[in-house]
Amino acid sequence: MTGVLLKCLVLALCVGAHRLLAVPRAEEDDGSGDSASTLAFVFDVTGSMYDDLKQVIEGASRILERSLNRRTRPIKNFVLVPFHDPDIGPVSITTDPKKFQQDLQELFVQGGGDCPEMSIGAIKKALEVSLPGSFIYVFTDARAKDYRLKRDVLQLVQLRQSQVVFVLTGDCGDRSQPGYRAYEEIAATSSGQIFHLDKQQVNEVLKWVEETVHSMKVHLLSSNHDSAQENKWEVPFDPSLREVTVSLSGPAPQIELSDPYGRVVGEAQGLKELLNIPNSARIVNLKFPRPGAWKLKVSCSGRHTLRVTGVSNLDFRAGFSSVPVSQFNQTRERPIKGLPAHVLLKCTGLKPPGQLNHVELVSGSGRSLRTIPVPLPSDLGQQGLWRLPEFRTPSQSFFLKGTGKDEEGYRFQRLSSVSYTNIVPGKTTPSLKKHLTKATPVSLTPHQSLW
Repeated sequence: MTGVLLKCLVLALCVGAHRLLAVPRAEEDDGSGDSASTLAFVFDVTGSMYDDLKQVIEGASRILERSLNRRTRPIKNFVLVPFHDPDIGPVSITTDPKKFQQDLQELFVQGGGDCPEMSIGAIKKALEVSLPGSFIYVFTDARAKDYRLKRDVLQLVQLRQSQVVFVLTGDCGDRSQPGYRAYEEIAATSSGQIFHLDKQQVNEVLKWVEETVHSMKVHLLSSNHDSAQENKWEVPFDPSLREVTVSLSGPAPQIELSDPYGRVVGEAQGLKELLNIPNSARIVNLKFPRPGAWKLKVSCSGRHTLRVTGVSNLDFRAGFSSVPVSQFNQTRERPIKGLPAHVLLKCTGLKPPGQLNHVELVSGSGRSLRTIPVPLPSDLGQQGLWRLPEFRTPSQSFFLKGTGKDEEGYRFQRLSSVSYTNIVPGKTTPSLKKHLTKATPVSLTPHQSLW
């Protein structure tokens, strides 16, 4: 009898905590559709950034033109956040691409000063005003002075499911400093990357940005490594993938991609080089790859990051809860430390008899932490909702990797767009909590009661 009472008490506590920490969220719908997102430039306006600014203005024109010419337009609005020491802003938000270009052209660079800048606060501001699933590009030649805001930014990245990419033309000369390591952690959490460039190479990265700002971008693989090494991966390419991009950032980057028959693909087979900077980065792209198991071999001579993305309508979003729920808007974006985790996956582009087979919890280096079988729903997945059985989340950050077969029997793999960390009740910083409870209509409101 005592055991039964104890179980009831534990269940009541879990339900109470779930209600306290996560009032059901509304779907992010501002009338623009699920694919609408923000293109944000966070720009260092100290004097040494003058050459970079000229290239960014030119590159923005190409990015905007390419985005607007697509049949499905992923960009709903544009954000510009200038920063220097000690100021951030004024922030520009517009739905007019011409106004965005004008705002860029009206930026003026100012005197230098000490090297670290207020970059993390500027990234935080960009995340606060951007739509979910957005593209944020940070241009600077200095590490962060305000790195203590990193925790706020990491929480916002997970709430927004947005990507932060750093284009660095300097780092104050010491990559072991907390102000630089904060960049690495933000990039790793958001599936972004850091690109180290010379001043004249900024334009090359912007050509890559043109290709990647896409509403149907999906994630296939992500890994971060602190030392020189060679790694081999097998990645299933399913028929829904219209293109695949492999991005490797680090010194002396090497990429070798082999098709399901074991043949190394090159330019003759349609492999296109989007970026090749021998001391910093290499990015390649392949349109309409043959379905099957592809092999990827990559190496770098130092610390490096790998991202494999695609363009597809087959993807998933994950929602967490402490008790079983039946609707996605009853979930939150992160699990709660110490409570059982239930995950509801909202899948798009997966039709019966296609199904999810299992979900892996994956570390930042791409190592599998745990595999969880996914039961077949009673409706066979018609509604696109797949439930994971109860499990305990690890203390470290993790990605979710879903693997299954599509309706034609081809194996597919998708990775969550951000890594997840546990909510620690009472540990949310006051500044972030205050902001979230004073939310604006750009979908901060759904998250105002997460803590």
